[in-house]
Amino acid sequence: MRLLGILGMVVLLSSCAAPNFYNGKYYMAGDLDCQSMTQLDDSRVVCYDSSKNVTGYRNAMTDQQLQMYMHQQSMSQAYSANFANSFNRSYGRSCVSNVIGKQVYTNCW
Repeated sequence: MRLLGILGMVVLLSSCAAPNFYNGKYYMAGDLDCQSMTQLDDSRVVCYDSSKNVTGYRNAMTDQQLQMYMHQQSMSQAYSANFANSFNRSYGRSCVSNVIGKQVYTNCW
């Protein structure tokens, strides 16, 4: 059951937007509705889907929005590391997880 939850989170997160640095600013892009973009003005881009259809516009992220996104990612990684540790302990294994940048490294024995 837990494994299905983990797989569901991976699939869900693989199609999510993330900050993308473009022409000096960060924009939420990378999801199905914004796979590519072009600059519209100083702080706005036009988004395109995989078929190059216009899907909308996105404004540049403020410093506060970017900081909040990074904080949420950090909290999510810490939760994932703790979840992996509790999962492994329930099966009699000892594990240590470390978060380095955006990557979670888990060593079990």
